[in-house]
Amino acid sequence: MKIRNGWSCWDIMNCDGAENCPAKQQPKTPCWELANEVGDYRRFCNICQDCIVFVLKTNRTVLSDKQIKSIMQKKVECALAV
Repeated sequence: MKIRNGWSCWDIMNCDGAENCPAKQQPKTPCWELANEVGDYRRFCNICQDCIVFVLKTNRTVLSDKQIKSIMQKKVECALAV
């Protein structure tokens, strides 16, 4: 699936384009690595391992393309920009 390799996390999460988002400032670094560097609740609660971006980018999914598209359509907020 092209989404796994070609889309950025802000595309997958349907972010509003927040300029202060660490993922946009360092697009070559996976967002889950940036979240670990921040050391906030995401790291301690293992939030990234359940995130659709992590699942897609690391190819750790049993979801069908249809299920993935449905999840992506429901995403409305970027977690790192909050």
